[in-house]
Amino acid sequence: MKKTFERIPEEKREKIIQACIEEFGEQGYEKSSTDRIIRKAGISKGGLYEYISSKRELFLYIVEYSYRALYDYLRKRIREEQIDLPEDILERFRLVSSLAIDFYLAHPRFVSLINRTHQLADKPLSDEVNSFFTSQFLDLFGNTDETRLRYPKERLLDLLSWLLLKTRYDFLTEMENNQDIQVIHDRYLQNWDFYISVLTGGIYRERCPPRPALPIPSEVSYI
Repeated sequence: MKKTFERIPEEKREKIIQACIEEFGEQGYEKSSTDRIIRKAGISKGGLYEYISSKRELFLYIVEYSYRALYDYLRKRIREEQIDLPEDILERFRLVSSLAIDFYLAHPRFVSLINRTHQLADKPLSDEVNSFFTSQFLDLFGNTDETRLRYPKERLLDLLSWLLLKTRYDFLTEMENNQDIQVIHDRYLQNWDFYISVLTGGIYRERCPPRPALPIPSEVSYI
C-alpha cells in the first residue's frame, strides 16, 4: 500500500478496510471488483488509487491484515489470561480453538475472507498469501513438542491446518443456517473434540488415553 493510505483519518481507513474484507470475502480475489469496493467505502475511484497501486496489492494487504487480526487476538487472550500453552500439539489445538471461536463469532467476514485465500488460481499470489498464514500459524504452533510423535511434525501441522480450513467452512455454514450463537459455538468445539479424539489414537508412538473434552460454558460472552 502507498504511504498515503496510512496518513488518511483512521475512520476513513477502517471503512475502506471493511469494504475490502466484505468484497474479497464474498467474491474471492478473481471475481472481486474495485468498483464495488469504492461504492461500499464511499470514495472515488481516483481516491482509491491514491492509496493502492493495484487490486493485487490491496488484496495482499487485506489478507495480511485479517490474519494479523486473528492471531493478534489469540496472542492477546493468551497473554491477558496468563494461559500456559500446552506442549502437546493436540492439546494446544484444542485450547486455541476454544479461543478462536469467539473471534469467529464476532468477525465472520474475516473468516470468510481467510477461507477464500485457499481458492486462488494465481499460484504466485497463493504462495504470498500462504506465507502470511504460515508465519502466523507457526508462531503459535511451531514450538510444540515432537518427541512423542509417530509422524513428522510438519506433516501433522499440514493435516491440522487442513482441519482448520474445514472447521472454518463448517462454521460459516452454521452461521448461514443457524441463528443460535450458543449452538454454533458448541458445535464448533464439539467438532474439534471429535477430530482431536480421533488423532489422539493415531499420531503418538505410544497410545495415550483420550483427553477429556473441554467444558462448554453455559454462557459465553462475545467481543
